[in-house]
Amino acid sequence: MTSPKEGMKGKTIGIRLILSMLMLLLFCGQSSYSQTDRKEKRENVYTAWVKLAMLGKNQAEIESYFLRKVGPDEVELIKARIRKTVLDNLRRSGIESKIASSYDLDDINVVVDHVLVEIRYVGLEHDSDLRQTIKEEFGITLERL
Repeated sequence: MTSPKEGMKGKTIGIRLILSMLMLLLFCGQSSYSQTDRKEKRENVYTAWVKLAMLGKNQAEIESYFLRKVGPDEVELIKARIRKTVLDNLRRSGIESKIASSYDLDDINVVVDHVLVEIRYVGLEHDSDLRQTIKEEFGITLERL
């Protein structure tokens, strides 16, 4: 038979063992459920471009400094996607009806300003393809850009 002291000693060892296992799981188990490091994950280039443009960066800054590690083919794909987005936004905003209903130079300047704001908003100020496409589709020349 075991004495009451030996039985109590076994319980305290069991409790200590259980507590130490819980503490081990508590402190060491957190790292196994944590998210991956951001350095491993590469951000979407389109999202990065739009974020930088919304922060006020212009096309030259975005291309030469922030996206310098991205290949030129990928940058051209992103610019094509942004061009398409700008044209869709202009169509949806009713720019054609604003052009048709303009009577004088001030009305045309309002339309041009609207287009310029849209272009600056996405950070394509120096894109000649976008300016040419807008000129062909809407009949607006953007010389002030």
